[in-house]
Amino acid sequence: MGFFLLILFSILFALTHIGMSHDPFRQRLINSLGEKAFLGIYSLMSFITFGGAIWAFVGQEDAGPVLWYLPQWLYPVVQVLVLVGFILFVLSIKNTSPMGKSPAEIEVRGVLHITRHPMNMGFAAFGLAHILANGSLGDIVFFGSIFVVGFFGAYHQDRRIAREKGESLRSFLEQTGIFPFSAIIKGKTKLALREFSLGFVALAVVAYVVVLLFHEKLFGVRPF
Repeated sequence: MGFFLLILFSILFALTHIGMSHDPFRQRLINSLGEKAFLGIYSLMSFITFGGAIWAFVGQEDAGPVLWYLPQWLYPVVQVLVLVGFILFVLSIKNTSPMGKSPAEIEVRGVLHITRHPMNMGFAAFGLAHILANGSLGDIVFFGSIFVVGFFGAYHQDRRIAREKGESLRSFLEQTGIFPFSAIIKGKTKLALREFSLGFVALAVVAYVVVLLFHEKLFGVRPF
């Protein structure tokens, strides 16, 4: 039963999170319920489905058939992805993106040179790392839902907000990219390390190291 609930809640989390924000369905709900009521229901659904997935996941690690085992030499890749996830997430608090739900200044600065969706891509990196490291079906579906919401949710949200804000975002969109480092590789912007908050980067690294050191005690799984 626990394994079934893990799969169910994980899939529902990804489906409802992206589905409810998809136009024209999203707009019909807002027209019917009002924006505040819609946001309340949307948040409640995310809390129930993701909370349910976490509840089902506890004690169900490595549940279901094992589809692959990650070679030991690839674990550094996993650790780098997790670290990147921590850094992107923490820096997204410092440099709020205008592509998010909260109001933010339309300016390319700090982590936004890397991606205009740092929080989403932070979740995506975290999810992908754990998909690679955990080959059991239960883990793949659980962490896969985090990856889907983070990665595909960024592209989905990007189109909607770009359409809603229109011309005011033109310059920002031209200088930034969704996929990490894509705008830098294409020469649209530069990394601009001087704009990064060393304090926030240090906070992300410290948080990563603490979780790494206590991972086995907290989650019952050795991280390497």
